[in-house]
Amino acid sequence: MVNLFAPPFVVRKAIATDASSLQLLEQESREEVQQFRGHQALLGESPNDSDGWLQIVASIEHSVLVAEVAQQVVAYICAEFNRASLVCSVTQIFVDPQARQLGIGARLVGETATIARDYGCIRLDAYALPGDRKMKNLFERVGMPARLIVASRTL
Repeated sequence: MVNLFAPPFVVRKAIATDASSLQLLEQESREEVQQFRGHQALLGESPNDSDGWLQIVASIEHSVLVAEVAQQVVAYICAEFNRASLVCSVTQIFVDPQARQLGIGARLVGETATIARDYGCIRLDAYALPGDRKMKNLFERVGMPARLIVASRTL
């Protein structure tokens, strides 16, 4: 019997064989964020290649989750743990536009929060670029209102 109340997606920990899917989704994300101010700084900190994703997926200082629809990776979240401050920072999150409105982003953030709590973190931070209303709305929906705006200048 089919469970009619089961979500149409699965969230799981990323594995090494997901590196190429992560790279492709990150490319989509890079194209999408270019419309927002501050994207250069954000993109400069991203791996942007499958070797970088292999290292991050294997790192104990990171958590990478993926969401699958029909066994195809359609979304990811990457978070970094800081042992000194006990803060987990969501450094990247992206859901393929065709898979949006299913609750995938909220589920990825929720599961990341659980992992961060289990890791010993006391706070979960995430970034949204100026003007990225959809990202800001996602974070607010999951109980993460903006608490700080970071202004920056290259010297």
